[in-house]
Amino acid sequence: MWTAERIEKLVPYLRRYARAATGDTTTGDACVERVLERVIELSLDTDSDTEDFDRAHLFKMLDEELEFLAGSQAAKARRALLLIAVENLPQPAVRRILGVTEAELEKLLIIAEADFAASTATSLLIIEDEPLISAQLKRLAESLGHRVVGIATTADDAIAISHTESLDIVLCDINLADGSQGTDAIAAMNLADNVPVVFVTAYPEKYLSTTNQGPSYLITKPFDPEYLKAVIGHALINVQSA
Repeated sequence: MWTAERIEKLVPYLRRYARAATGDTTTGDACVERVLERVIELSLDTDSDTEDFDRAHLFKMLDEELEFLAGSQAAKARRALLLIAVENLPQPAVRRILGVTEAELEKLLIIAEADFAASTATSLLIIEDEPLISAQLKRLAESLGHRVVGIATTADDAIAISHTESLDIVLCDINLADGSQGTDAIAAMNLADNVPVVFVTAYPEKYLSTTNQGPSYLITKPFDPEYLKAVIGHALINVQSA
C-alpha cells in the first residue's frame, strides 16, 4: 500500500516542481492534487501495486499533467532542466519521467540552456540582508547578463529602490534582519504582473507544505548556482510567454 507518510515526504518536492514549471502557485498545486487523486484511486485498485511507486514514478505522473498544460518542445526542455538542476534527479530518472532517450534528453537540455540565455532581463533587484549571500547572488546574476540595480537589506530599502528603478525581476529573501518580511516588501512595491519574484529561504517546506500558499519560485539556502540559474531563467520565460 502507498502510505500517507511516503506521500507526505514527497509532496513539497512535487509542489516545488509544479509551481516552477507553471509559474503559478494555484495551477501548480492543482496539478499535484490531481496526481494525488490518481494515486488514491490506484491504491484502491486491487490489481495495482502502488508499493512499486518511487519518486520518479510520481514525478512522471505529475509531468503528464504538466505536459497537458504545455506540450511544446521548449516547455518540455525547461522541465528537463528543472528536474536536473532544481530537483537534483539523475539523468536516467529524468529520461524515465519525460519518456525520452539519452540523446533526446541531451537535445532538450541544449534547447533549455539556449532559451534561458535568450531570456536575459535588463534590471534585477536583490533583497537580502546577509552580505555573503547577496554578493553571491549579485555575481551569479551578472554572469547571466543581468544588471543589478540595487541590493536592499530591509523592506523599506526595497520599496525605496522600486520607486526609482524599473525592474525586470526580483530575488527576495523572506526573513530580513530588521524583522521585516520580504513578502511584505513585494506586496508594497506593487510590481507589474510581468515582473517575477524569486524568493530565497532556508525553510522551503514552510511554503510548500500546504496548497495555494507561498510563492511560485523558491530558492533554498544554501543554493546551488545551477539551481539559481534554472529558476531565474524559467521565471523570465514564463512571464514572457504569459
